Amino acid sequence: MTTDPITHPRILALDTTGRAGSLLLAEGPHVRIVHALDPQRRHAVELMPALAELCQQLGWTPGSLQHIYIAQGPGSFTGLRIAVAVARALHLATGCKLVGVPSLEVIAHNAPAAARTIAVALDAKRGQVFGAVFTRNDAGALTISKPPALYTPAELLADLPAPVYVLGEGIDYHRPALQAAGMGTATIIETDSALWPGRAELVHQLGWQRACRGEWTAPEALLPIYIRLPEAEEVWRKKHGLAL
Repeated sequence: MTTDPITHPRILALDTTGRAGSLLLAEGPHVRIVHALDPQRRHAVELMPALAELCQQLGWTPGSLQHIYIAQGPGSFTGLRIAVAVARALHLATGCKLVGVPSLEVIAHNAPAAARTIAVALDAKRGQVFGAVFTRNDAGALTISKPPALYTPAELLADLPAPVYVLGEGIDYHRPALQAAGMGTATIIETDSALWPGRAELVHQLGWQRACRGEWTAPEALLPIYIRLPEAEEVWRKKHGLAL
């Protein structure tokens, strides 16, 4: 059986923003195969061999990919650079279309269906988190109610309508401060850790929605969303008297 390449393009979706990454291949809205990257290995080493293997299993080639969707950040600086580099290289080689999806939005979609107020927290070190807050309406759609930025845990959770569901790998790094802000109560609920990582399945879902609306990301605009500069770059800029 063949599929229509216009309505069912071949898609690669990637999430390399957390401790463990994942990728999948899909045809239009239909996921064909999913692979979890080994958290003990470097994404830079494993990603391209994993992609080649998945393509081989489906009888595809990387050159036949028509869309690439990636979690664009914030998250692991190294993981973000790898995903962006792979996506842009494949675009240059094949002309495939690109979609970047903010990783905090990806993670927010892991929240339980009952959650109406959702706070996502990733570790930003220095007592801060990369965070955002989302509100879910009766139709299940998420909107941003507190924009992605650097926050202290208390700032992230301040003045939100209860109950607030908190998720993200930053919880493990900032649990005492989050608990001091009220997490662990009926008002601010810590979600199960299985809900914290981003997943390629959600990157595909959100990327496909954007693609269907024609919301493509220009190759030159497909850049990691760091929110704050990597520490090494901050040090370099301070050393040379440049603005952060």
